[in-house]
Amino acid sequence: MNVITLQMTVGSDRRIKTGVIRIDQHPIGIGLYLFDYLPEYRETCGYGRQFGVIAQEVEQVMPAAVIKHPSGYKMVDYGMLGISRHPR
Repeated sequence: MNVITLQMTVGSDRRIKTGVIRIDQHPIGIGLYLFDYLPEYRETCGYGRQFGVIAQEVEQVMPAAVIKHPSGYKMVDYGMLGISRHPR
């Protein structure tokens, strides 16, 4: 999978994650998670423990924030959720 790098849009599809643990809840009702990407996605999506959301959950409450990559996997525009995935 080639991840398109748009401002804050990242691979958020549940199918490319492992070790998913819900740590909190976003005000719109979706979960906030810690996870690792599956080995075959780490080079393009990130190594080590990650923080983020699950695209399938976001799609249920804010479909405009979800983009379908040509590969079929879903990506989320974190900016639309008011979430920063990286410390400033």
